[in-house]
This record gives sequence, structure tokens and C-alpha cells, in this order.
Amino acid sequence: MSGLLRWVRAFDRRHPLWWDLVVALVLMVISANGSGLRDGIGIALCLVVGGATLWRRRTPQRALAVALGGVIVIALLTPLTDLDLPWVYPMVWLLVFNVGLRHGDRGLIRMAVVVAVTGLAAFVAPADSTSGMPDRVYSSFAVAAMCATAFLGGVHIHLQRRRVSEQREHAARAAVAAERSRITRELHDIIGHNLSVMISLATGGVVAVQNAPRDAERAFEAIGNAGRASMHEMRHVLEVLRFDESPAGAPLTPNLGIGGVDDLVESVRGAGLRVRLERVGSLDDISGGIQLAVYRIVQEALTNTLRYAGESAQVSVSIERDDLQVLVRVEDSNAAPVQVCHSGPGSGQGIVGMRGRAEAFGGTLAAGPTAFGWRVVASIPISGHREWSDRHGGGGV
Repeated sequence: MSGLLRWVRAFDRRHPLWWDLVVALVLMVISANGSGLRDGIGIALCLVVGGATLWRRRTPQRALAVALGGVIVIALLTPLTDLDLPWVYPMVWLLVFNVGLRHGDRGLIRMAVVVAVTGLAAFVAPADSTSGMPDRVYSSFAVAAMCATAFLGGVHIHLQRRRVSEQREHAARAAVAAERSRITRELHDIIGHNLSVMISLATGGVVAVQNAPRDAERAFEAIGNAGRASMHEMRHVLEVLRFDESPAGAPLTPNLGIGGVDDLVESVRGAGLRVRLERVGSLDDISGGIQLAVYRIVQEALTNTLRYAGESAQVSVSIERDDLQVLVRVEDSNAAPVQVCHSGPGSGQGIVGMRGRAEAFGGTLAAGPTAFGWRVVASIPISGHREWSDRHGGGGV
């Protein structure tokens, strides 16, 4: 049965005019056979009311007004003549249903008038002219009730469709907001890290210009490299933002991962930060999304160290993988007292972003002061890549 309904809907979408013609002809045949129609005037009225159903999509209210006019003419002619007039109410029900389907519950008063007029017409012009008073009353109530039911059925479907449309719009807005948040987080990590490195290099380069020109040259060269790396990542993010406008489409899979951690560490070493990197276990076979999360967490932690603890800090970065999870630990130490370390005007969005990346995979992240510095520890389940893929369509920037 469901297959038949799908076929009917598909045929209706492809050939709406043919479908309307078939429906109108079927209803006119039913009306003609139900009333034993043989008179020319009755046939003409049947064609008028049936023809109105052809316009039920474009102008349902006008089509209903034409059909209701035909019903009123039939009700007036029936007691005055011996003509065989059609019983056209099935066509009226279809039109009433379409008014509710297209316009919802607007115009309830007008529809109440239509129901009342249709019921009164059924009382005056019953299907069987020999019907007694009880049969006429029963026929009147039945026609009016069917008319009201058709309208309410159309209204119900209209409201249901509107609710589904609103849910889709809400889901689309939520998806856009989530994507904007994700892109904002990426831009924060890209710009924040590279600017911190460049500022540190520029500060050291200014000091070294007079005393150690060679060191100043290397510092400014590193500034250029950091700037180019930042531009490359920014360009990739913008390509993803323009994905729908690009015929080829920008790749949505991460272009940064575990392999980029070495270059990341080298960039902060060039800025003067002493970093020790340690890896345990193979990380190449984990999902690209988790690799990107690990990269960004390490990047943000090093950026915060460079920004708040200073170049004199010593940092240890550890990335360990076992059968169940990836454990990321970034810890710095500084001779300054703990209350000075990582103090500053930061907004706190860096830690929020790191925690969000870990939680996106069902993981956790803890960040806080130690006796002589700051520690960031993130635990990401390897199986969490399925959840991330479901949320972001299998990949992300």
C-alpha cells in the first residue's frame, strides 16, 4: 500500500494536470451514476462543479466558490423542476479539503457558512428525491459532517507540514550556529597561536638586531614562516566557508593532525620556548577528527604558555595512545610564583575551546595551576570519532 501511495505522489509531482483531470473525471462519473444523470442542465452543472476541481491547487477558495454556486443552483432547481440533477458533494468535499490544506485554519467563519450551506442544500436536494423527512435530515447532517471533516483534515495536514517546516528551519539555524562556532574556534586557534609566536619572535628580534644580527635574521625569517603558515590555514578555512560556491568543492577533511605537531613544536621553539615532546604508541591510524583535536589542544596550550608564562618557561608535551584513548598532557614550569603564571587579560575562550574539542568525542579536559606553572590534560576515547563524524559529516576544518 505504501508503494502505491509513493507512486501516486510521484505521478502527482511529475504530472499535476493529468492527475487533476483524472480526479475530476472520476468524481464526475461518481456523481452522475449516483443520481442517474441524464438531463442536459444536470450534466452542465456537473461539468461546472467538476471543472472547478481543476483549479483547486492554484485558487482553492475561488474554485470552492464556483462549486458552492453550482450546489446552490442545484438546491434551487430541485424543488421547482423534475430535472435529474447531480449529487456533487464529493467534489465539494475535495475542494473544502484543499482550502484547509492551502490556507490552514484561516477563514473559519467562511468555512462554517460553506458547511451550513452545503448541509442545507443536501436537505433540499437529497440523492433520492423520494426520501422522507428523516432521511433528508440524516443526509443533511452527513453531508455537513463530511464537509467539516474534509476541512479539518486539510487543516491538520497544513499544520503538520508547517510544524515540520519550522523544525527543519530550527535545525538549519542550529547547524549554522554550530558551524559558525566551529569556524570561530578554528580561527581563534590559528590566529592566536601564530600571533603569539610572531610577537615573541619580533620582541626577541628587536633586541638582537644590534647585538646579534644573525639571530635577528633568523627571528624575522621565523616570523615570515609563521605568517605564511597562518595564511595557509586561514585560506583553507575560507575555502570551506565557500564550499557551496565552488564547483569542485573544498575538502572537508582535516588538513592538520599528529604529523603537524612536530612543526608546531619547532615554531614555538623558534620563539624561544623550551619544549620537550614525547609520544607513546602509534597515532597515525586514528581518525582525522581526533588528530585535529589533539593538534589544536597542544597548539592552544603552547600558545597560552607562550603568552602568559613567558619565554623562560619549560614545557613538556606528552601524547600517549593505548587501545582505548589518546591522552594529551601539556605542562609548563616557570620560576615565577603560581599566582603570576598564566595571569593576564585572556577571555578564557582558549580553555573553553580545548574542552569543547575533547567533549565532542566524549572525552574530558582538565586545566589548572600546579606548584610552578600550568597543566592541561585531555583524555579522548578513540571510539569517540564516530560521534564526531555524525555531528560534522565525517570531517571538519
